[in-house]
Amino acid sequence: MSDTIAVIGATRGTGLAAMQQLIGAGRPAAAVVRSVEKARGLFGDKATLVYGDVTRPETLAEAIDPEWAGIVFTVDITGGIAGRGMFASREKIRAVMYGGLVNTVEACRQRGFKGRLVLLSTIGLSIPSTGMKILNWVKPGLRDHSIDKAEYLKKSGLDWAVVRAGILNDKPAGQHALVITAQDRPLEMRYRIARADLARVMLACVTDPAASKREFSVFWGEAGHDSDAQLAAKLAALGG
Repeated sequence: MSDTIAVIGATRGTGLAAMQQLIGAGRPAAAVVRSVEKARGLFGDKATLVYGDVTRPETLAEAIDPEWAGIVFTVDITGGIAGRGMFASREKIRAVMYGGLVNTVEACRQRGFKGRLVLLSTIGLSIPSTGMKILNWVKPGLRDHSIDKAEYLKKSGLDWAVVRAGILNDKPAGQHALVITAQDRPLEMRYRIARADLARVMLACVTDPAASKREFSVFWGEAGHDSDAQLAAKLAALGG
């Protein structure tokens, strides 16, 4: 098995942050993307760029390398208002959010992938809140799609981790200690996290034994910064 970590959803949001961190640390990285040209503009020759579209399973079967150490899956629906798929049809949103994960899992099975698949999810799926109602309105069915894709991954036979993120922002990383808990939280502004902090956690989950077959929530705690050792200890505590 190689040391390469692949990111699906690599050109925006949390996936982009993950790629930037991998490249910045000089770690082997691969981006599975719909536009290799766009990815080349972002990453140059510092990462392996592979064409793959999560809505076209035949492309994923060709894209996935069974020797990758892990896959970070951050795909979300795009298009619509602000390029985020707001008010797209329920069927279109499900085809990307749920179908994209299903297609990726099946391609991993087909290719004999033995690494860990780390899935980005959201807090608040099990707790009613105004925030979830609004999100489910602008992206119809998002709650069900998110629950279903996590369950599909858990039953897939692959090694996995599901990271439920708090409300995301683009503030700099490293300004807050992180709360990592197996419990869900409502989708409220008090449970926030920077995309860069979330990306760091997801990358850690690829190789940390404590993250194997774990689902947990992560969001900002008090002002501060977790060292790598502190982050590993918080992941280890999930099994306690």
